[in-house]
Amino acid sequence: MRAKHGGNIYETAKKYGISEQDIIDFSANINPLGIPYKLKETIISNIETIENYPDPDYKRLVLAIAEYNNIHEDFVIPGNGATEIIFKIVQAIKPKKTLLLAPTFSEYERALKSVGSDVVYYLLDEDTQFNVDKNVLLEKLKDNIDFIVLCNPNNPTGQIIGQNILKEILIECKKRKINFMIDEAFIEFVKDEKNHSLIGSLYDFDNLFIIRALTKFFAIPGLRIGYGLISNQGIKGKIIDGKEPWTINGFAAISGEALLEDKEYIEKSKEFFELERKYMYEELQKIRNIKVFKPYANYVFFKLISKDIDLKEELIQRKLLIRQCIDYVNLDGSFFRVAIKDRDSNKKLIEGLKEVLYDN
Repeated sequence: MRAKHGGNIYETAKKYGISEQDIIDFSANINPLGIPYKLKETIISNIETIENYPDPDYKRLVLAIAEYNNIHEDFVIPGNGATEIIFKIVQAIKPKKTLLLAPTFSEYERALKSVGSDVVYYLLDEDTQFNVDKNVLLEKLKDNIDFIVLCNPNNPTGQIIGQNILKEILIECKKRKINFMIDEAFIEFVKDEKNHSLIGSLYDFDNLFIIRALTKFFAIPGLRIGYGLISNQGIKGKIIDGKEPWTINGFAAISGEALLEDKEYIEKSKEFFELERKYMYEELQKIRNIKVFKPYANYVFFKLISKDIDLKEELIQRKLLIRQCIDYVNLDGSFFRVAIKDRDSNKKLIEGLKEVLYDN
């Protein structure tokens, strides 16, 4: 399986003969507030970092992650983006039969196929807003499943599963000896994130594996840094034993430390997204010929009702790049995901959609 993701402005710019700087990229879900100023200061003042090998255990970074999440540092595994941790957990557990949502992030299936796991889908339904039905999911666990992967909020639909439901699923998984991996890469964008995260369950469930990323929230996709939170020290040991040394470069390591301490940027970002998410959702709902699903993260998922319009093509002619979800399991080319950006950019997308849909 070839990896396909948003954010490939290089390919788009080359194909259409447009400067990369002229494209407004709504295909990648990155914080539009940009790199925190304190991070720039940190990198500049630590430029000599590149003269030395990074600490192979990343002790300072691990401690910063533990303090940020209020958990024991023994639970932390830093990685080269969340994707590395996803693959390492799967490779350590080697599940035989896995339950995945559909649609969801494609890297789970790529990781699972790499170890020969049989994948079973829980096909989410448009009629129920692509929400997870707890009873349906629990019933599917009876089918000799030994591993389950959930994304919360889910990518690309943006829907969120309540903490109480997640705990019921986690308890059932524990009873059935099913390992449970949950990707919380977008959880910082959620209002009242602590009431949706499963971090507090790590101490009681050694079958729980949590994925986190700094990429999206702190606007550093080029640095590649994420982490896993795992209380099962046996599995953690397998991951560390099979992990290549220095997968995180020195700049990424010190950046992680600085970012997690930047309370001002974190609070400013949360306030920004609460306001801009509401604006985007309400404005998109006003546009005829699209069906919008309520967002909980930093992107909005919608369906194009008019089948005779090549929406992505029309928008790129206006230098607006959006993510068409045709390559997700259980979706077709009528579904799209757009990142929430700054107000001026969001207005340009709204106007671009109106031009395309109303002119046609």
